Amino acid sequence: MRYLTLLPLLLAATFVAAEEKTPPKITFDEHVKPIFQQKCASCHNPDKKSADLDLTNYGNLMQGGASGAVIEPGDASASYLYKLVMHEEEPAMPPESPKIEDAMIETLRKWIDGGVLENSGSVAKESKKKKFDLALAAPSTERPAEVPMPAKLSLQPVLFTPSRTAIDALATSPWAPLAAVSSQKQVLLYNTQTLELLGVLPFPEGTPRVLKFSRNGGLLLCGGGVAGASGRVVVWNIRTGERIIEIGDELDEVLAADISSDQTLIALGGPLKVVRIYATETGQLLHEIRKHTDWITSLEFSPDSVLLASGDRNGGLQVWEGWTGREYLTLKGHTAGVPSVSWRSDSNILASCSEDSTIRLWEMENGAEVKNWGAHGGGALNVEFTRDGRLFSCGRDRTPKTWDQNGAQQVAYEAFGDLALRATYCDETNRAISGDWNGEIRVWNAADGARVGQLVMNVPLLETRLADANQLLAAKQAELKPISDAFQAAQATHQKVVGDLANSQKLIAESKQKADAAAASFAAAQTAMTKATTENDAAKRTAELLVAVSPMLKDASDKANAAAAQLPGDEALKNAALAITTSADSKAKEMEAAKTDEAAKLAAMQQAAKVMEDSQKLATDMATALASAQQVEAKVLPLLKPAEDAFNSAKAAMDQTTAAVASAEASVAKWSSEIEFDNKFESLKQQRADALTALATHEQELAKLQSAAEQATALLQGNMNELVSTQAALEKNETDYKAALTAIEAAKAAKVAATQAKETANNSVNVLNQAISKLGEAIVKMNEALAMSKDDPTMITAMNALNASVAEQAKQLELAKTDMIAKTQAEQDAIALVANNEKSAADLLAMLDPMKKKIVDITAAIPSFEKAAVETKQAADAYAPAVATSQGQVDEVSKLIAQLQGLS
Repeated sequence: MRYLTLLPLLLAATFVAAEEKTPPKITFDEHVKPIFQQKCASCHNPDKKSADLDLTNYGNLMQGGASGAVIEPGDASASYLYKLVMHEEEPAMPPESPKIEDAMIETLRKWIDGGVLENSGSVAKESKKKKFDLALAAPSTERPAEVPMPAKLSLQPVLFTPSRTAIDALATSPWAPLAAVSSQKQVLLYNTQTLELLGVLPFPEGTPRVLKFSRNGGLLLCGGGVAGASGRVVVWNIRTGERIIEIGDELDEVLAADISSDQTLIALGGPLKVVRIYATETGQLLHEIRKHTDWITSLEFSPDSVLLASGDRNGGLQVWEGWTGREYLTLKGHTAGVPSVSWRSDSNILASCSEDSTIRLWEMENGAEVKNWGAHGGGALNVEFTRDGRLFSCGRDRTPKTWDQNGAQQVAYEAFGDLALRATYCDETNRAISGDWNGEIRVWNAADGARVGQLVMNVPLLETRLADANQLLAAKQAELKPISDAFQAAQATHQKVVGDLANSQKLIAESKQKADAAAASFAAAQTAMTKATTENDAAKRTAELLVAVSPMLKDASDKANAAAAQLPGDEALKNAALAITTSADSKAKEMEAAKTDEAAKLAAMQQAAKVMEDSQKLATDMATALASAQQVEAKVLPLLKPAEDAFNSAKAAMDQTTAAVASAEASVAKWSSEIEFDNKFESLKQQRADALTALATHEQELAKLQSAAEQATALLQGNMNELVSTQAALEKNETDYKAALTAIEAAKAAKVAATQAKETANNSVNVLNQAISKLGEAIVKMNEALAMSKDDPTMITAMNALNASVAEQAKQLELAKTDMIAKTQAEQDAIALVANNEKSAADLLAMLDPMKKKIVDITAAIPSFEKAAVETKQAADAYAPAVATSQGQVDEVSKLIAQLQGLS
């Protein structure tokens, strides 16, 4: 039992804890195939492949059936076969029967989620499930909170051809001023308001034949390819221009396609006459519809995502259930191909147009035709419902038209030079857009039918645009030199005339101001002279009066004083004389003051006379200067208008040419910037592609390392399990051997006892035989005696007793014989048991050494398995940072792209 003591140590040496043991692998060969053989093989076998599916063979199962792959490794919920078994999709399996047992379904789920292992040595397959989570909570028919418009996208066309080709596809966003135009190997995005190119989306698969915006405007679907060779549908994110889905692998180009409003389904069709419906989440083909008898030329999901309408080149028009693919309605009425269908926003009315020239409206309750009218002579080629329920169409009559739902024409736009092939209506800008066979794309104001511009399908290369812009810039710069010289000359002439006029006008103003001031001064001087003369005359008269009166008063004073002297006692006379003297003195003073005032007034009058004379001269001089300035103005003024006209003309030419140069410079800057952006954008996209490739390589390598680690761990665990089971078997073998030896001894003892019992039984038979023989002789003698002594009661009684004894002994003899036979058989059985036990013991003894050797071998091998498990796990763990680094590089480049596009 020394081997068992090693087991705890071996288990402890593993890097996997005992409670974290790897769960048993679910494999096809061991677990799934028996379920299929029991429940499915009668219909899905090599001889009878219902739906072209064989479930008895792993390779055939993984290849799938008529509907494509039925197993999605790693994801049971996305596996078509699992959904059928779960009765989640039609046709439920098994058909017309309850689901298989839950345990079987659980085994199938674990097998798929575990990587669809074929056998215990297989490596789990990587899931091919596409990581697209586009599904919306409900069909999108309302304006989104944020209207999707492209961020900064490259304007570099994939290729340029000088000549145009017929327009194959047009589409407008339901909520944004955005139009998509098909071109060779590319799709062009235009602003429908400014008609400016917003971006180029490469379509290397071939020619885009159909364009459809998602109902919320966030996605753009394109279908096309190479005629007779290949076809595919791709979907871009409108904001980033990133391609996010690729659906289908057709053997001919896709002519019709659409994405459901809940963004869970994509339908496509074309020359192969088959409508295919795919799930966007996984890329899985859900349905193939093969009812159409000719090329499928039109497809569109209803706005509520419930129905899908399809039309073909033979006039067939069908409506299907989107998710089930079941036929819903057949709409009969068109007598020629149906190139276009369109749903009204409420999903209740379908419009279709046909080469039979009509547009028809169909209700979805019973499929009845509610209206039809001849729309375009020779054939109607395109029809589209507007947001408000009108219809916009075009056809072979070359004239796009808008209609109401009664078929009344509202606007007929100007006719093209050739067949009008495509028509789409921009509800955001109320502009109608249509293209013809020659590749001309016109844009009209829908209100009055006035053309507002055109869209271009053959956009030049950025390098060509830059070269043209540089050439235009050089030409405009060359034009600018003589115009600039003429402008400068005209400007100089104009400035001189304006300057001369301004100078003359300034001189006139100054002269007038001075003349006015001189006149005012002269007038003031005249007033002052008059005043001074008046005052001088008054002062002179006062002085003259005082000169005359003063002597008189002096004389009177003298006489009065003389009289008073003569009459000293006459007080009155004395007072009178005093008064006269006082008056005389006062008048003498007044006379002196008057003479002084007179002299001052004379001087003032003389000064005023001089001022008046000077003012008069200045006024005369200023009047002369004003007249001279006015003569100059009269000469310059007639020159102003011609100089202004010449200057304005030169300036207009200068402004126009300068603006043209600025525009050319802006154009050069723009296309240089666009080339720089495109180079950076393409470089970053390539970096991201390289980073994604590196990431995928690292993830694959990590998966291999992890798988190797899992296998090494499983191998280690398997050997350890085998060691445990072998140890248990050895222990049981030794116990069984001991039991066998004990059984041999018991069997031998039983054999001896059986032999003894047989001999005892044999002796009993012999004794009874002898006794019966003697009794027989006695009966003979009794019979002889009775013959001689008839009717002797005593002898008769004895004879009867003797006969009874013989009969009893005969009975006992038979029992003894039977017992002897049994004892003989028991002896033989005991002999056989001894032999069997001896053989069992020998067999068990023979098994001991191989078991012990196996334990030794496994025990010796376990360290190498343990080392391999540890090393492979370490290798996987060591490699994991490379995956994280690659993911970081992808994230960093994606961040740079978002920054370049202005998205962050």
